[in-house]
Amino acid sequence: MPQWRPMTAADLAGAYDLSTRSHPDFPERRDVLFEKFRLFPRGCFVLDGPGTEIAGYCFSHPWQTGAPPALDTMLQVLPLQPAAYFIHDVTVDSSLRRMNLASSLVPRLVEIARSIPVGHMTLVAVSGSEPFWARSGFRRTADEGLQDAARRKYGAGAVHMTRDTA
Repeated sequence: MPQWRPMTAADLAGAYDLSTRSHPDFPERRDVLFEKFRLFPRGCFVLDGPGTEIAGYCFSHPWQTGAPPALDTMLQVLPLQPAAYFIHDVTVDSSLRRMNLASSLVPRLVEIARSIPVGHMTLVAVSGSEPFWARSGFRRTADEGLQDAARRKYGAGAVHMTRDTA
């Protein structure tokens, strides 16, 4: 069974390759993903696949309340006093979906958020992933301004979601 492990710099190329295959509607430059690893490696994970292939990845980091960071945009720095923990992307190769692999990572992300410490986590659900995130304890954010910001940055079907870390 594939297992999540902390990402290393050597994994970045494989994670980027998987992102280009998995998210053709949400392209991001290699440098944008590499920066997320450089800024907060503790929030980056890979799922080992068969052989040496990367079968999944996660980029997440401390953030602030309010609008999510835009896709394909350099963050430059993370907030000195974060108010939230942002899950930028959790992706599992299509051949391994329905094995509950992404949900097995969520408790680790919650623990990281608690250790920062912040009281809640945020994300933008895309490509019909809202039900998955709802099963993982996230709920649609009630603030319509945040929903509008998510749709502007991630597309018409994007849903801004949040979850308490308690």
